[in-house]
Amino acid sequence: MARITLTNDLFEDFEIEDGRLVGVYGPSLPKDVGLDDEALRERIRNPIGTPPLRKISKGAEKVLIVTDDNTRHTPLHRVIPLITEELGEGGVSDSSVRILIGLGTHRAMSDEEIQHKFGDELVTRFEILNHEWKNPAKLTSLGMSELGFEVLINREIVGADLLISVGSIIPHATAGFSGGAKSVMPGICGESTIEATHWAALGYETSEIIGNFDNKVREAFVRVARRAGLRFIVNTIMIDEERIYDTVAGDVESAHEAGCTWCLEIYGVPVAARADVVVAEAYPSDIDLRQAIKAVCAADVVCRDDGVIILAADCREGISPQFPNFERYGFNNPDTLYRMVEAGEFQERLLAYTLVAIGRIISKRVTGVLVSPHIARKEAERMGFDWAESLSTAVNQALVTRGPDSNVIVLRQAGQTMPVISRMNAGGKVS
Repeated sequence: MARITLTNDLFEDFEIEDGRLVGVYGPSLPKDVGLDDEALRERIRNPIGTPPLRKISKGAEKVLIVTDDNTRHTPLHRVIPLITEELGEGGVSDSSVRILIGLGTHRAMSDEEIQHKFGDELVTRFEILNHEWKNPAKLTSLGMSELGFEVLINREIVGADLLISVGSIIPHATAGFSGGAKSVMPGICGESTIEATHWAALGYETSEIIGNFDNKVREAFVRVARRAGLRFIVNTIMIDEERIYDTVAGDVESAHEAGCTWCLEIYGVPVAARADVVVAEAYPSDIDLRQAIKAVCAADVVCRDDGVIILAADCREGISPQFPNFERYGFNNPDTLYRMVEAGEFQERLLAYTLVAIGRIISKRVTGVLVSPHIARKEAERMGFDWAESLSTAVNQALVTRGPDSNVIVLRQAGQTMPVISRMNAGGKVS
């Protein structure tokens, strides 16, 4: 028997017969690695797919730097000074530079949060603005996206001689990966555009997009970002909140592609085949069920049709206290909710996107089982999950249901893990 221990010690160990365990997978996070400032400077000074920033910026009178917000770990206090160092070599003064926080639809960052994220020096040197995604007066139109909706975007891009974006790369269920063009589209777009962007992703299976660089949604983002004037990106791949695994700089597509490859070095895990049962640990993204279901997206990649996804999640704040409609509708009827949105009968399209995307997995393709100390059976079933009191019970019941030849994959920290189905090469080895 194989004894399985999850990262979160909230859950007791459980056992799986050796012949039934495909493998236990999770991020490969190095302990003694971290890019120092000199190496970071070299990445920025030697970009991929573009001339150096010090050359691109010559003659620029208005430079706009778009960043992510405090929901991401990008160390802006380290990265932006090296960007402005390059801009200075190109003859750009501090007074020509503005910084725009690409919030998407997140809340605005407070002055204290901005101070912490950017550091005292940057706050003193530059004007730093929150993106006002709900304010029509702060938006302008770029026309229609090839995804079929109007692109409303922050007016700060108007008249900018140079647009730069700074962010981090992790696997993402809407765009394949974060970073790249996503910082601009939907990062600094208006509410209706952001909603339409997520809704367009429902035209694809989650497994077709997450961790897949070559997808139509990301390609559409790139075209819009180029139209907006994005000419240079700096994207980090983070090990944790402090340490940088690596960094890419340069073209919004070729540099981003290189960064996505490096991202998969630590967050991608090669899996030889799909399994009948997948245990997905939501930790550390499991404050409530709405956050924890990110782990379902990763499990979906490696779970067979009619299989079982077992979600192990703390959910200490319950289902979704901030979004009552999340609990009201649940994952039971994704097609009905989809039609309601299309008919204009349900206005919260961002919320509906999550409910429909996950509902298509656990109500139509697989069986979802929730194991959580803070969500009772009735609550779980109302949301569309089966429920089990322990992982041992959930796994044993799933294997009985799936039959004597069924097998199991365990994904540690599944919300951050990108399973990659490996292929057998000519020599018979997994690639």
